[in-house]
Amino acid sequence: MTERQLVEIRGGIGMVFQEGALFDSLSVRENVGYRLTEEGQMSESEIEAEVLQLLGFVGLEEAIDKMPAELSGGMKRRVGIARALVGTPKIVLYDEPTAGLDPITKRTIVELMIKLRDTEGVTSVFVTHDLHAASIIATEYVAADKDGHIAFQQGGESLCLLNNNFIMLQNGSICFEGSYQEMMNSEVPYIRTFTS
Repeated sequence: MTERQLVEIRGGIGMVFQEGALFDSLSVRENVGYRLTEEGQMSESEIEAEVLQLLGFVGLEEAIDKMPAELSGGMKRRVGIARALVGTPKIVLYDEPTAGLDPITKRTIVELMIKLRDTEGVTSVFVTHDLHAASIIATEYVAADKDGHIAFQQGGESLCLLNNNFIMLQNGSICFEGSYQEMMNSEVPYIRTFTS
């Protein structure tokens, strides 16, 4: 592929880095709008509207003028998610997005991932050591009521979240690939160390 073709493909993929990977010298507004500014195809007011919409999605509109040093770890991850959503990607890659976060903030990040999957149709590739967070993604979904309010629901016997696939590596090789339920029922000793 040419560089131009690769850029086009990369435009459909968002990336959320483990530590947020924000530019320290840029405000939240500038971090989220960075790609749009660099592309030069939108006016300042269009970029501002897009940035506000994305920050609204992650619940951080009030942080728009803050610098990364003023944000908590969870806020940095949420800004990273907003930045990854620029251009409405169909795939978002998450590199340990819940690592080092407190349980409430982890839950917030996981809920954003579920919301993206279920309301926006975004495919997620979630690399993690956090089996608890992965289990939430595999067993919960978002449902909207008639007024459009969303609520998180547990998948039960009547609902199987079929589109979740777990891959576990051991010594650099795939030792398991399958559903959450198959992983939880696995008798492979290495897998049992994580699931028991």
